[in-house]
Parts: sequence; C-alpha cells; structure tokens
Amino acid sequence: MKIKNNKKKAMTMVEIIFTMVIFVLLSGSIYQIFRAVNMTFKHSQDKLDILQTTRIIMASLRNDLRNAIKKPEVFNGKLNVTVAPNQTVLYYFDETNRRLYKGYKEGETAPDPDISEMRPFMFNDGQILAFDYALSYHTNYAASELKLNSRVWCKVIMKVLYTEKFDKLSEQEKASIMENMDEDERVKTFFMVITPRKVNWLLQATD
Repeated sequence: MKIKNNKKKAMTMVEIIFTMVIFVLLSGSIYQIFRAVNMTFKHSQDKLDILQTTRIIMASLRNDLRNAIKKPEVFNGKLNVTVAPNQTVLYYFDETNRRLYKGYKEGETAPDPDISEMRPFMFNDGQILAFDYALSYHTNYAASELKLNSRVWCKVIMKVLYTEKFDKLSEQEKASIMENMDEDERVKTFFMVITPRKVNWLLQATD
C-alpha cells in the first residue's frame, strides 16, 4: 500500500510541475500580446496627438495670413502678420531647439516681444524638424507653382516627426532622422498656400 501511495504522490508532483509550466508559458504569451496591443495603441495615440497639434498650428497660421491687412513681412527672423491697425502677430521658429512660438505686438513699429513672452505651441522641443515660409512677392517662382488666380500668396512648409515623440527617441535615432530628414518615412511634410482676403494688401503686393 505504501508503494502505491508513493506513486500517486509522484504523479501529483509531475502534474503540478506540468501545470505550472503551462501557466508560465500562457502568462508569458498573454503578457506579450497585451504589451504589443498597448504599444500599438500608444503609437496610434501619439500620431493622433501630433496630427492634432499640427492642425492647430496650420489653422492659426491660415487664419492670421488670410486676415492680414498688410503684406506679411519677415523681420529679425520672425514672420510679422498685421491683422489690425494696432495688432501684429509674430511667428518665430527656434532652429536650435526646433520649437515654434507665437506672439503679439501693438502695431508694426512696436518692439518685438522677448521669446519668453511668446507662447510656444504644444509640441515638445524637436518635434518640428523644419519650418519655413515663402512670400511670392519676394521670390521668383515657376509659373507652374502659381495655380491660384492671385499672384500674391504665402507658402508655409513644416516637416514634423509624425510617427512618434521626438523627445522619447535615443540620441542616435535623433541624429539619424536629422541627417536623413527628406528620406525618412517617419517624417511628414505639411504645407499650405494662403491667399489674402483683404484687397488692400493684394494691391500693395502687386505694385
């Protein structure tokens, strides 16, 4: 009888060990699946946040440029857009930290606000890889580019790391993106061409 009991005990231990191994394997598989789903969700959320912030920036620029009462001009590295006789909107891109700022001053001749007084857009430093604007009445463009009826327009171009947050990347990844910005699939280029609503600066620009 004792021998039989030992056999039963031995079988029970084997079953317990086998069950534990199966449990560990299943737990590991479930964890990997959960981790992959969580990473996919976070990745999608990051892209949505980046796209939303980009739209906010573009909407702000579009609104100000369309409502300009005078020709937008570039002074001291800042885009000056006069939207009222006593209000000029300024956009400044810090190329070192790659951060975009928006500020205000009372008219064209008023002193520029300090960078600390300007509001940065919601992106973290580095997310905007490049930011540039062109004014058609300052630069000669090919006729094929002028698809709109007006010869006066402002073109805004912004390159953004679209797939993930820049500040979460390793230094090696950051350097790689900056060196191959135009070839990296993670970088998306946003651009728009804005024509004025106000006739007065349209006439000034074509004089």
